[in-house]
Amino acid sequence: MAVRSSTFTTVLAAGALLITACGGTPDTPPDAMRDPLCDEAVDHDDLAWLQQNVFTPSCSNFTVCHKGTATMAARLNLEDGMTHDSLVDVAAEAFPDYDRVVPGDAENSYLMIILGHFPGPLPEAGTMPYNSPLLCVEKRDAIQRWIEAGAQP
Repeated sequence: MAVRSSTFTTVLAAGALLITACGGTPDTPPDAMRDPLCDEAVDHDDLAWLQQNVFTPSCSNFTVCHKGTATMAARLNLEDGMTHDSLVDVAAEAFPDYDRVVPGDAENSYLMIILGHFPGPLPEAGTMPYNSPLLCVEKRDAIQRWIEAGAQP
């Protein structure tokens, strides 16, 4: 019985980590699983922090998401070292009239639209991360500040 209990505990812990990494479930109230990095985000507007605390854990940590060739994810690679060139001045695959990131212009950057920070066209699946709550507003604000500061590498 101890093996089952241990296995069950391991499965629960893994599930909790997965939910936390992806931002919870769509039914989770926004503050129910508050990410402590949201408070830290208010002090950042740099790609290095965003990469380590937003893009890697929320976007590129899973093979079906924004990793490698990312064929199932608009060919958008958000792995460390690839993010800037994959985002800045690159047309959004689903809506090519928009660039993913327009340096200095967060409101017209498709990244901010698909993250649910500004209104605009969305794919049928909706905002990113799919099937999860929006990133906290503090992280989205940090991305906005990075873009408005010129989206530097």
